[in-house]
Amino acid sequence: MLKEFIDFVDDVLPSVSPDLRDRAKNAILQFEKEGNQLNYMMFQPLQQLSQGDIISNIPFSYFDENGEQKIFSANAMVLSTSCHIDQKDRIILVPVLPLTVFSGNKKDLQRNTIFDYMYISDSIMSDQFIDFEYMGTYNKSLILNGIRNNQIKRLASLNQLGYYFFIIKLTVYLMRKEDRETQKERNREAAFE
Repeated sequence: MLKEFIDFVDDVLPSVSPDLRDRAKNAILQFEKEGNQLNYMMFQPLQQLSQGDIISNIPFSYFDENGEQKIFSANAMVLSTSCHIDQKDRIILVPVLPLTVFSGNKKDLQRNTIFDYMYISDSIMSDQFIDFEYMGTYNKSLILNGIRNNQIKRLASLNQLGYYFFIIKLTVYLMRKEDRETQKERNREAAFE
């Protein structure tokens, strides 16, 4: 899974040096050759709620094509940075959904070659995926009080490898290079200023 993702990132963000890309792929191949499996999650959640943590039972809402608000509940991943969680009043979450609701190509999802989603193969997450399309903002006190009162459970935290993978995946989703037509239009506008 990670080898395919490295190739995918190289296509999307070609500024990644070939040497770095090849070293990462070789390290992964060596790791797998020795019979090890890459893990992205910690055995227990971190002490404090942190970026990349998975929590339970969060309501999400969106508006359909008719302007009607739709609400659903799901596990969630914390997008807000850990220092943002400490210092701000709001927290950004995205849903963690069961694979059974995914209607696209599951192999592409599991190879992480679809921009909008993230898949983690660790046992705690192997039957779920993260959907970046439904970002929601919540009052931090609401979430922290829910955790203290056991209405919300802290299910998992990313380990260091998982955290780096998450950062790259989120970067690809939000900050990938724009198409050439949009870039030309931006440059044309800048030329008139």
